[in-house]
Amino acid sequence: MFGYHGKILEINLTTSSINIKNFNEDFARLYLGGNGFAAKILYDTIKPHIDPLSEDNVVIFATGPFTGGHIWGGGRGHCASISPLTNIFCDSNFGGNFAAMFKRTAYDAIVINGKASSPVYIYIDNDIVTIKDATSIWGKTVSEAHTLLSKENGKRIESALIGPAGENLVRYASVICSGTRVSAAGRGGIGAVLGSKLCKGIVVSGDKKIEIFDADKLKNCLNQLYPGMKERAKHLTEFGTPVLVQMINSKGKLCTRNNQKEQFDKAYAISGEYIKEHHKKKNIACYGCPVACGKLVDVPYGRYAGRNVKIPEYETIYSVGSMLENSDIVSVYNANTICDEMGVDTISFGVTLAFLTECVEKNLIKQTELEIPLHFGKWNHLAEIAEYTAYQKGLLGKLLAMGSKRIAEYIGKEAKKYLYEVKGLEIAGHSARGLRQMSLGYATATRGGSHHDTRPTYYPNDPEVDPKFTHQPEYSFNSQNNTAVGDSLVLCRFIHERSFGTQINETLAEAVSYVTGWDITKQELVEIGERIYTLERLINVSCGIDRRSDVLPYRVMNEPIPDGPSKGWMCSHEDLQKMLDEYYKLRGWDENGIPTNKTLQRLKIL
Repeated sequence: MFGYHGKILEINLTTSSINIKNFNEDFARLYLGGNGFAAKILYDTIKPHIDPLSEDNVVIFATGPFTGGHIWGGGRGHCASISPLTNIFCDSNFGGNFAAMFKRTAYDAIVINGKASSPVYIYIDNDIVTIKDATSIWGKTVSEAHTLLSKENGKRIESALIGPAGENLVRYASVICSGTRVSAAGRGGIGAVLGSKLCKGIVVSGDKKIEIFDADKLKNCLNQLYPGMKERAKHLTEFGTPVLVQMINSKGKLCTRNNQKEQFDKAYAISGEYIKEHHKKKNIACYGCPVACGKLVDVPYGRYAGRNVKIPEYETIYSVGSMLENSDIVSVYNANTICDEMGVDTISFGVTLAFLTECVEKNLIKQTELEIPLHFGKWNHLAEIAEYTAYQKGLLGKLLAMGSKRIAEYIGKEAKKYLYEVKGLEIAGHSARGLRQMSLGYATATRGGSHHDTRPTYYPNDPEVDPKFTHQPEYSFNSQNNTAVGDSLVLCRFIHERSFGTQINETLAEAVSYVTGWDITKQELVEIGERIYTLERLINVSCGIDRRSDVLPYRVMNEPIPDGPSKGWMCSHEDLQKMLDEYYKLRGWDENGIPTNKTLQRLKIL
């Protein structure tokens, strides 16, 4: 097969067994790779209402036909599991160099189940697979562990590792992937699932060539797309994702002070423009990427003073910046770096901390119960709080490690009114009440409060021009299909949207055909996207998800944005229910959000 090795590696850590499962072109064409492979494997493997931290849960890492460098943005991979934060389907896309190196081994995917009797890591050297002792690196930070593993194996390696947060079962622990631009498989706590299995992670080294069907036609296609892609991505090259801070704030959609408001008067101090002027050192990129949205910045004080560290993404600046009313960008650098070293999802960490801080502000929990004082606007100890979380140190660390929904259950009273989460996953930095498409998008995202299913689109900054919700069900349907396909190929979201667009189209179908030799059509890709998204929904249905779960936070549905250009915007319960009715019809799901047998047959799931 072109674009694939045709092999999935299966490892049971309980029995130390290693098995190779072959797949054919029919399977590849149904699910593509990456996210599609992961969803299919989880659907076939996971029992209903499984305990995510039990040995019966699985973790899947998968590549796709675009992984490996023949397409820019194709240095990425995908992982999935049942989340210990949400207890439902969870997947996460990652960059760096790990996925490209993994693709150069003999395998397209790896499925990890069971639980080791003592700490281990998995080493894949081309087609040779070994389960190795990880006792000496257990407890180490991610960079410390990677350095020791490089010395131990005596050759160039790439790794996907957990840090102390995963080992300590923080419910939103991430997996950190190595490379020039270190990347996190951040959302949903897959790092904690690996930690529960006593698996430090995966180390890979490979040199196998990836065969594609028609390299010349693919190159010609990409050459035609390249100028437009570079032009549309130029702000990412110059500023990185923090370029969004000022733009979103100017529209009155930058969630601030735990989403009590949506404009931050000190936004410039944490913006991409400020970072470039005061701290940026150079650009860095994931494997084979010409955009280089990553940056290195200098740290003048704090935990990492005197070092150059990876720039925080926009989502991190939102979560530990504006959501905390924190205008100290250097504290964000330090917190972001400690989160990467410990393996902590910065979005869930920051939003959970903002929620807990509002609970302190509302006197729902006493400040004296916590080891470090929490005040909006005062974050001298932000990196220390992140470390408390990773080690579940004291009541503060234990609470933050739960995630916000569990904290609300612990506190009781009116705490749930101040949550900013969907299905237990803290919402990303694109306003659920100020961005019309994200209201339905978050409510129906299979992993919860994620902006990587339905994608955000920003309208002109005119509060009188409100698009309302008329076209949002159709938009979410198409956007979710497109992202499911992109995550299965696997392709960087920024490259995907700036090269092939935000909707599945013939140009993307042509590129897939040039890699695989399939002569695939736009409509077939749309059906693949539907199939994958419906599989994810079926997994969630087996975990107890239905229409009652497709909801938004209290504040989003009951408290209009209080001021700024988007003043008065919200998504009422009535608006959401109308959108769900139309959305379910588009998906072929019943009125309770359950896929019908007719739909499953059409999508070749049954």
